[in-house]
Amino acid sequence: MRVIISGISGSGRSDAIKDMEKYVKKHYPKKKIIMMNTNRMMWDTAKELRMDVKREKMLDLSPPTLQALRSTVFERILREVEEHEKGQKDVAIIINTHATFRWREHLMPGWDFFYLTKLKPDIFITIINVINDIYDTLEANPLWGGMNNRLQLGIWQEEEAFTTKLMAETMKKPFYIVARRQPPTTLYKLIFEHEISEKVYLSYPMTHIKEESKKKEIEGLGNKLRELGFVVFDPGTMELEKVHVDIPEDIRVFDFYQTVYRDFQLIDQGTMVVIFYPEIVHSSGVVNEQAYGFRNNKYVFAVFPAENYSPFTSFFADKTFISVDDLIKFLKEEYLPATSKE
Repeated sequence: MRVIISGISGSGRSDAIKDMEKYVKKHYPKKKIIMMNTNRMMWDTAKELRMDVKREKMLDLSPPTLQALRSTVFERILREVEEHEKGQKDVAIIINTHATFRWREHLMPGWDFFYLTKLKPDIFITIINVINDIYDTLEANPLWGGMNNRLQLGIWQEEEAFTTKLMAETMKKPFYIVARRQPPTTLYKLIFEHEISEKVYLSYPMTHIKEESKKKEIEGLGNKLRELGFVVFDPGTMELEKVHVDIPEDIRVFDFYQTVYRDFQLIDQGTMVVIFYPEIVHSSGVVNEQAYGFRNNKYVFAVFPAENYSPFTSFFADKTFISVDDLIKFLKEEYLPATSKE
């Protein structure tokens, strides 16, 4: 399995991969993960070639010099990938990389499509994170501190995911965005059990759910679905307000629109939408996500805590339940992923 995992600086991309590596070593010691970090390989190659390149000046190199250095690295990656795959089973080779760079208000490539066609990856993933988390991480980094703009970081992250998705579409391979706060089981299942794992988008009210007990119910449903073997895409892992109270207005507006596009992408990359109302409250997001999933060929299962409900609630659902227990019982009997039936 050849995997491209992209993500902008400060997104937590490398940490997400490391967390998944720890999970695999603990639970699946026979499976092997080999990570190749293109950024680190660029620095190492520059040193090997005796290039006097300051770390903070790498992206200031001329385009032909950067391209030559990048090509040298990719040639090395191709050779090493073939070596690692010889006689190996259950091995995932992860190319940890940027798809793009934003430097001095300029968008720069992080990949070469020529080598992409040679590598022939099996899956593409972009790690995304809350903009303020990215900003705080970069500000604490001597290389990036003092030169960050939250809105520009948000745009860069959007460009990173968009470019990676174009790569996947060019290669006719699957593409996923995965939030940094998703548990390591998400990456594991997407990489090692991609073809047999059902992928669920968990839709629930956010704005008007105030009681912690109700939030715990939502969290509990997500955990139950994971225990059954599903990949669960939880939009709450990208909720801006969960981390920062004081949010700049430009970021609030940007996130306002990005939330819709991002959540629809999470639905698109799954096979099922689970709707959960822990209590009866209005939620424009849930209503639209339910209709979007249903109209875009996804199975939709809804939990609505009342016997009387609008015909629209059940019209845009393949099956409606009154409780989480009823949903879980149905999924166990009718819809368990193949990995859970073994």
